[in-house]
Amino acid sequence: MGKLEFDIQNPENAIKLSFLLGNGQVVLITSCDAQKKVHGILTASWMTPTSHIPLLLTISVGNGKEGSESENYRASYKLIEDTAEFGLNIPTKELIEAVGKIGTVHSNQVDKYAETGLTAMESKMIKVNLIKECYLNIECKVTDEYITGDHTVFVAEPALVHINDDVLENGIFSEKYRSKNNQIHFGDIIDLWNMW
Repeated sequence: MGKLEFDIQNPENAIKLSFLLGNGQVVLITSCDAQKKVHGILTASWMTPTSHIPLLLTISVGNGKEGSESENYRASYKLIEDTAEFGLNIPTKELIEAVGKIGTVHSNQVDKYAETGLTAMESKMIKVNLIKECYLNIECKVTDEYITGDHTVFVAEPALVHINDDVLENGIFSEKYRSKNNQIHFGDIIDLWNMW
C-alpha cells in the first residue's frame, strides 16, 4: 500500500482529520530516545484532538518512574520527554494481535517492532519511526505538557501526516476507515487482555 502526504495546512483537511481521530479509537504511539537507540511503541486510547486550527492533538501517558511499584510506568514517557516528539499511528482491526502484544511489555525491554512483525517507517520531520502497517501516521512535535496526576498530557502539533493511498475517496475519508467496525476501541483491548 502506498502512502500519500495529507495536507493539514488546509483548514478543511485539519477539521476532517480532527473529527476522524476524535472517536475514541486505540492508537499506537511511537517514540525514541535522542540517540535513536531505543524505539518505543505504546498502545493507548487516551488521545484526542483539542483544536482544529491550529490542529493540536493530545495524548495522555503514564508518568511513573521505572522500578517503582506504580502501575502507571511507561517506558515511552521518558522517550517522549527526551525528544519532545512522537508518532501517532492509527491501526485497523487487522492489527489487533500486534496492538495487544505491544501493550504488555515495555519498550526498553524488548524490540516491539521485531516482536510483532510491524515495519518501522522512517519519518521526514521528526526522529521517531512510524508504523508502515497503520493506515494513518502523524509526525508530532510536542508544544506543551501538563502533569495530571499519574499521567502527563502531551499537547502536540502535527508536522506531517501520511495516509494510505485508499483512505480518501472524492475528498472524504472512505467508509473502510471511518467505520467503527474496522477500528480498534478500548473494549476490544479489554476483551483481548481478559481484563475485569
